[in-house]
Amino acid sequence: MKKVLLGILGIAVVLVIIGFFLPSTIEVSKSISINAPAANAFDEVNNLEKWNNWSYWNDLYKGDMKQTFGDVRSGVGGWYSWEGKEAGTGKITITESIPDKSVLADLDFMDQGTAKAWYNFEPEGEGTKLTMGFSSELGWNPMMRWIGLLLIKPEMNKSFDFSLDKLKTLAEAKPVFTVAISEETVSPISYISVSTTMSPKDPVAISAQMATMYGELMAVLTKSNVEMTGAPFALYPSYSEESMEMVCALPVAADAKLPAKYKVSQTAGGKIVKGIHKGDYNTMMDTHMQIDKYINSKKLELIGAPYEVYITDPMEVKDTAQWITEICYPIK
Repeated sequence: MKKVLLGILGIAVVLVIIGFFLPSTIEVSKSISINAPAANAFDEVNNLEKWNNWSYWNDLYKGDMKQTFGDVRSGVGGWYSWEGKEAGTGKITITESIPDKSVLADLDFMDQGTAKAWYNFEPEGEGTKLTMGFSSELGWNPMMRWIGLLLIKPEMNKSFDFSLDKLKTLAEAKPVFTVAISEETVSPISYISVSTTMSPKDPVAISAQMATMYGELMAVLTKSNVEMTGAPFALYPSYSEESMEMVCALPVAADAKLPAKYKVSQTAGGKIVKGIHKGDYNTMMDTHMQIDKYINSKKLELIGAPYEVYITDPMEVKDTAQWITEICYPIK
């Protein structure tokens, strides 16, 4: 019996000695190819509320984990904490977020230590290579190093396989857009305008009407010695297949002195979905439709008239392929 005990003690001593030579840091990373643009997967990672859709740990402890979210739930500063009998307690905080490129986060397991997680999104042909990573310091305790090697690392690999597969499925199920679409916050715009109601079916008639309306507004500004403060834009308060209301507008200072007929109005400002249209105005409807699809896919709520900002002056740039138009939809 004594020999057995001495043998066990000897093995334990050897394991402790070996433990001192094991890595003091555990680091795991895995990648997956996604047949979708980076934005489709980035949104799932950058928004902490969506982690329940794909996180291995959130799925494992979904009946046990109680989550508390901060006021900021996506992007830098976003965080949530958790607690549960099996899940333990902890907190995750996003420390860096570069749209469609990377997300970094700090993991605080309270008395169990800390770790870092990262998610990189790289172009891969027409798709995206998503790499998920995790690292944690194990310290000088040789037993913790053994635990890291034999327990934590295999479990992290298992969790990565689960989470990456989920993210791939979610990203590839989302619609793909051929124009750049973003969500932004904009300031109110002061402007003067004239409006009309007409059929949306005749692009030639629309162009001619807009030329007349903008000509009228430019003449007023010239006569009043008032300068534009930005690019011309047009609002569309109502639209159907048969009829549309079109408001042609020129941005001016809020205190601009103009004839009473041309009252200075102001857009509401706030959150918008913006799509960048490149090329001829005749193909702009496709960009509008893609923005509409984006808004529906993200379940966003419209709260105002969409508007088009004509960044490029057609009188100065004759090549229609170079024309840039920003199409904006106010959202809640």
